[in-house]
Amino acid sequence: MTPYDNLATWYKRVTWFGIFLNATFIFPLLFVPQFALDILGIDCQPLIFARTAGLLLCWISVFYIPATMDLKKYRVYAWLAMFPSRIGGATFFFGAVLFFDKPLGFLPIAIIDASILLMQLFIMLKIREVENPPKGILVAGPSKSAKWAKRAAVAVVLLAIIGGTAWYKLFREVDQTFTSAEERFKYGSIGTEGPEGIPYWIWLALPRVFPEYLPGPGGYNALGFYTEPGKAMPVGFSVKTVGIDRVGINCALCHAGSLRYSAGEAPVLLTGAPTNSADILGYERFLFRCASDPRFNSKTILAAIAPMYKLSLLDKALYKYLLIPAVKKALLKQKEVFAWTNSRPAWGGGRVDPFNPVKHGKLGVTVLPMDDPECAKTPSFCTIGNSDMMPIWNMRPRVEGKMVLHWDGLNTKLVEVVRSSALGDGATPKTLPLDAMQNIQDYIMDLKPPAYPAARFPVNAALAAEGKAIFERGEESCAGCHAFGKKYTGTVIALSKVGTDPNRSSIWRDDSAKAYNAYASSYPWGFSGFRATDGYQAVPLDAIWTRAPYLHNGSVPTLRDLLEIPENRPKTFYRAYNVFDPVKVGFVSDGEEAKSAGYRYDTAVRGNGNQGHVWGSALTAKEKDALVEYMKTL
Repeated sequence: MTPYDNLATWYKRVTWFGIFLNATFIFPLLFVPQFALDILGIDCQPLIFARTAGLLLCWISVFYIPATMDLKKYRVYAWLAMFPSRIGGATFFFGAVLFFDKPLGFLPIAIIDASILLMQLFIMLKIREVENPPKGILVAGPSKSAKWAKRAAVAVVLLAIIGGTAWYKLFREVDQTFTSAEERFKYGSIGTEGPEGIPYWIWLALPRVFPEYLPGPGGYNALGFYTEPGKAMPVGFSVKTVGIDRVGINCALCHAGSLRYSAGEAPVLLTGAPTNSADILGYERFLFRCASDPRFNSKTILAAIAPMYKLSLLDKALYKYLLIPAVKKALLKQKEVFAWTNSRPAWGGGRVDPFNPVKHGKLGVTVLPMDDPECAKTPSFCTIGNSDMMPIWNMRPRVEGKMVLHWDGLNTKLVEVVRSSALGDGATPKTLPLDAMQNIQDYIMDLKPPAYPAARFPVNAALAAEGKAIFERGEESCAGCHAFGKKYTGTVIALSKVGTDPNRSSIWRDDSAKAYNAYASSYPWGFSGFRATDGYQAVPLDAIWTRAPYLHNGSVPTLRDLLEIPENRPKTFYRAYNVFDPVKVGFVSDGEEAKSAGYRYDTAVRGNGNQGHVWGSALTAKEKDALVEYMKTL
């Protein structure tokens, strides 16, 4: 075999290898485009564009074949395969990622094109050297073709090193391990770290650099979060390696409460309980204020990281030139997305507006006309959905009893509620870990609520027995709406009947539900159960002693207050102070300590109304006391 034949054979092998690599994109893009896009981390809707890309790549690959059959006859095809085909693809996709902030999933395409190009170029230059040997020179140095070939080989190696390093530092995902389902629930990933996660060392540095933007000392715990003894992260935060360690939030941020039996005691964690203190919007605004500060720069952040952890030279460069600027940019963009909250009442500790962020950030749905001057400033969103979190224990009797889910019963399918909650927390359809979501669902199905601490606060058995009789008395008793297996429990009670603040129910209308059902329609797990209602769920009262303040918006501080007519309920009080009140059943909501640790709740603010739900208000004071005593045992 002549040197030319040997080189032609190698050209054929490299080109067919390139065609094979193209095929790994072609067939998935043509036949399972969403699967291919998910692997690459690329969003492309509608999917016909992805299929078109696969079809074009297929035809391009066909034009590579003639040169593999007869390189001399179809030499022009070989050069066109490199210029402009391979070099055009590599330049286009490298530029898209490096200069135009396109998804990093385009890098593998660029690296493949560049690598095949360099190997083909090396072979073609060697062929030219064989076909045109130098003449009349006794001792010749390396030809220009040989020099270019060496440079090409070096470039291939460098590209491989750069590509591998980029994958390792930006894409590599490491599975988390936990010793129990509860630990996974409290600290496991729900897919938020990739899309919205903050590099761990940046996240840890922010309270040290910007303590003035927190409501008090204690780092992130000043925002009402709870850190278990011996743990590095607050409950509800996950650290996952996606290239680097990144911090994201999970379900436990809203669904793990803490309680103290007295002001001087350490908190007790109640997994599955609604948080009564975590200030979610306060956390977002803390991050936004940090990113808006000129001190949020590589020099300041790296100086804050240095005493905590010594970054390698490579990591330091990565943080300095890529990660810190990228986090700042992303937070400022998210600040714009959340700007609508500036014309709404603050959520405060223990509350969240669960679906307006979804409408604004994911759907962009206009659901209601402008209904007040503040809404006129933000025409797309004129609703207020501030509401308390809900407990997520005892889900099996809820599911098997076909009870509605969420305060307004906007879905009846637990699997959709679990997955959509992760999306609301920052996951995307591409990053949503279905296995992890199923693990969470399995865990909460049989999660038991905490028993009332009768050893610490004894229950008056005789009084509770009287209360039980009251609870179950009459055709429309408390039990009829709030005991498992009863007629109205877990159903939606119309606003006209329950009479409570209507704002939360108004945020989700038919077009919102339709848009969300279509949001993930291209995925096999897409939604179908979202709907609009005109009322609120009659919720079961399991472990009701842990779930203060009461009503869907947390507008009534204690159970005893809830049994009064609205005019006699507290007009203002302090929330997010987690000291238990065993007499009225709720949390201490007045006094200097509650004022200092909590935030002032005013029922005159729109969305904070404490009207409605007057059942039980006509009882005598003694009957009310008995009813509260019994409800401690639920």
